[in-house]
Amino acid sequence: MWDNEIVMAKLTRLALWGTAALLLWAGLVAASRLDMFELRRITILDAHHVTAEQARLVVQQRLRGNFFSADLDATRAAFIKLPWVRDANVRRQWPDGLVVKLEEHQPLARWNDDALLNSYGEVFKAATDLDLPHLSGPAGSEHEVAQAWQDFSRILAPLKARPVSVALNDRRSWWVALDNGMSIALGREQAAERLTRWVSLYQVSMAQLGAPVAGVDLRYPKGFAVRLQATKPGDKVLAVQGQGKSG
Repeated sequence: MWDNEIVMAKLTRLALWGTAALLLWAGLVAASRLDMFELRRITILDAHHVTAEQARLVVQQRLRGNFFSADLDATRAAFIKLPWVRDANVRRQWPDGLVVKLEEHQPLARWNDDALLNSYGEVFKAATDLDLPHLSGPAGSEHEVAQAWQDFSRILAPLKARPVSVALNDRRSWWVALDNGMSIALGREQAAERLTRWVSLYQVSMAQLGAPVAGVDLRYPKGFAVRLQATKPGDKVLAVQGQGKSG
């Protein structure tokens, strides 16, 4: 083989290309470590609840490496751990920067005792002073309760009433509180249909009572019960239409 000029020429070219590749790789590694590629600019986009101090701490505590060696997935994961961040996209910006685009949670309601529900029906924990409806239910019922709140809001719209609280208990029974102070027991079955039927009868039944209503019980197959607000301490007035309470 060693006296074969063609073979030797091919081996020589291969060795030269290999040496050139190694030199190029070594040069790139050395260049990537130059001071000019140290990360100096971190741009945060779409931060409304995330503060500059929170972003600075993430960068200081979690970000390692330079423009070439920074772990973008780890940086993304660090930002997602912030209370208001649902997702984050991290990209490099030549020659010494990173751009972090945040997707923050859009709060829909308060959930149970200590959490919030976003517009996707996902639970997250953060502090806010926003005036939000209060939704509650067993673990795993977040989407169902959020959808019910939207459905009940639409059904109650003709009465210009808004549900400020919707609860689903462990027995799968629904309860609603309105912004006018009235509470409504809907039961376990056909909650939306019961509420729709009550709204359609409102003008010929509720509007004729002539007294403020504290609560309505719609768990009757052929009617509903109305509890009037007390006119003086100890007074409780109950008007019942229909018979036989169902679930």
